[in-house]
Amino acid sequence: MIPCDVSNLKKYYGKNVGVEDVTFNVKEGEIVGFIGPNGAGKTTTIRAIVGLLKPTNGSVAILNEDAFKNGHNARRELGYVSGEASYFPELTVMENLKFVADMRGVSYDRIDYLSTKLELALTRKPAELSLGNKKKLSIIMALLSSPKLIILDEPTVGLDPIVKQKFFELIEEEKKRGASILISSHTLPDIQRLCDRVVIIKGGKIIAIEEMEQLKTKRLKVVTIETDYSKPEITLSGVSNVKTDGNQIKFNYNGEMKKLVKYLNSIDITNISIEDAGLEEMFLHFYE
Repeated sequence: MIPCDVSNLKKYYGKNVGVEDVTFNVKEGEIVGFIGPNGAGKTTTIRAIVGLLKPTNGSVAILNEDAFKNGHNARRELGYVSGEASYFPELTVMENLKFVADMRGVSYDRIDYLSTKLELALTRKPAELSLGNKKKLSIIMALLSSPKLIILDEPTVGLDPIVKQKFFELIEEEKKRGASILISSHTLPDIQRLCDRVVIIKGGKIIAIEEMEQLKTKRLKVVTIETDYSKPEITLSGVSNVKTDGNQIKFNYNGEMKKLVKYLNSIDITNISIEDAGLEEMFLHFYE
């Protein structure tokens, strides 16, 4: 079974394209990162997955059920952290969590474990919470029933570094017990830390699906050159993200090394360094 299967998903808002021909999946026990610039279609896709948005065309299946037509059955095994979570404002945090626990048939011991892990006070009302504590409440609600499929939309926004580390530990626990997890985030180091694969979306279309280990071995280079002469215009194919600072020019290069060396030999430079790009630079390379 593929717990989350998105196939040729299209969503139009009138004449405007939300997403077009989006296809990817999340396998059992896998963590998939879903990344892209603002307006790329991440939220539209996620809302279609959790059944909040009817596709214009294509299909979304969660736990072998159509997410929109029959998803009410599968959503019992779905945990979802959205960017705009809803609570019962007149209830305390503990009362909100007990309501979810009772609805899902979960022991209150699970509330104690998760709230202790994330350091969430239970006696206050949601409106009295900081952004970070509201996010903790959303995470606990999503994980409370140990669901088979977990969808996380910007889950670490507002979390301090210590709590973020504890969140990572919880997600790794969920993976070990076999949960399938989709994480949408702009925090690329989080994606690097947690994910087995990344799905990269831009302009409503999937532009790359990469295994994390393979992505780490991509041969994107960061080249820095210095010159005391007039600044050359970098015209070599495969060059991106060119930045100039005084007599220094820095750029990314994705191509054959012999072509890079030949090109650099043709211009006047006084110093040079060539390094492997970090994962964040690799991700940003796909956005360009």
